[in-house]
Amino acid sequence: MKSFRGFVITLGVMFAMITFFPGISAFADGSHDDPQTTASEAASASDEPTMKSFVLHAKRHMDEAVAGGRAELSAFNRQMRTQETWNSDSVYLITISKSGGTIINHGIYTKDLFGNSIAGLETVRELLAKLEQVAPGEAACVQYGDMDRWSCAVQYDSINRELKGILIGGFNHAKDDPAITPPDCPDYEPAVTAQQVNESGADEDLRDFVKEAIKRIDGLLKLEQTPQGTQGLQDALNKASCLGRGHWKEGSIYLFIMAKIGNRAPFVILNGNNPEFTGSPFENILDEDEVDIGAEILKVAGEHGESGFVKYKWDNPTIEEDDVDMEGRSPGRSLKTSYVEAVTFDHRPRTVFIFGSGTYEPFEPDGAGDMDSDGDDGCAIAGTDSKPWSAVFNLFLVVFSICIAFWWRDRSKK
Repeated sequence: MKSFRGFVITLGVMFAMITFFPGISAFADGSHDDPQTTASEAASASDEPTMKSFVLHAKRHMDEAVAGGRAELSAFNRQMRTQETWNSDSVYLITISKSGGTIINHGIYTKDLFGNSIAGLETVRELLAKLEQVAPGEAACVQYGDMDRWSCAVQYDSINRELKGILIGGFNHAKDDPAITPPDCPDYEPAVTAQQVNESGADEDLRDFVKEAIKRIDGLLKLEQTPQGTQGLQDALNKASCLGRGHWKEGSIYLFIMAKIGNRAPFVILNGNNPEFTGSPFENILDEDEVDIGAEILKVAGEHGESGFVKYKWDNPTIEEDDVDMEGRSPGRSLKTSYVEAVTFDHRPRTVFIFGSGTYEPFEPDGAGDMDSDGDDGCAIAGTDSKPWSAVFNLFLVVFSICIAFWWRDRSKK
């Protein structure tokens, strides 16, 4: 009986430890040996070794995300913008292209500065120069801001191995710094502009607007077969962001472009309203009527030459009442009619590009339903759920497990 009683008590204590200290498993698998420095720790220490550890910690997660594919990379990009592990006060992460210093993801200003270049900022110039002096995968650091702050950077491989990215941590800058330069957008006015579509709402104008975008991107993607081909590809991708501004965006009217290679899910290469979608796989996204939006689009325009109109519910950027923030769901509840067209280009024969744009019906909130978010943005290294009810439930399990242990002890004495 004593042996069994001891087993039960031990089991109760172990269960309590696992429940109350879920992060303990990190020590079991050796993950404590990896860089674990967070943004808040880097901000508090304000020294080179800590900032370098923070950036290398981020690179480890970046490498894992790239290896995991576009879905994991998209999730990590979002985490860099939203999680305290990567974003705390004035310490956050920025990813830029090695060629041109174009912003891919920004801890604070992605929506405002996506496609802009920060290569002209003095601190970034110094970081890029120092990176040329270290081995790939090693971090380079500089002091800035009256020499009382540190910023570090490290190179990483993107999903497209031809293109290299730079991960920067600890560099805080103003959104309107004059050294930040927008993409060099050619002065090209389409025959039908977003403003015209916004004013008319006509299906014919919407279709012609999308066809104008197809003409434009065809020119951007025509690369010369030279040793500078990688530079040309990066320039083309940078300039693609031009289709998210100027004549291409007005009110609720904007362009979206996806790319599909083989049987893989399409991924977003441009969302003229929200650049945070860039690089995200477009699959398994349901609207409030359970319509699989990506599947519906592919039914209409999944292969070269296919086109047509598709209806689904999406976020109207001009109103807030329709917003939805829920993983795997459409970001809005407004009925949208989009014209989509699939094309391939001679210089990209294996890739199907899906171009689209849409108009919205007036939003009717009655009966729209309640779709509150219950997503968890916590970093894996944090090891705990931040919801108050979770903490209470954990405490309950601890007390319950201890009570079981004492009950068996008292029962054995009878």
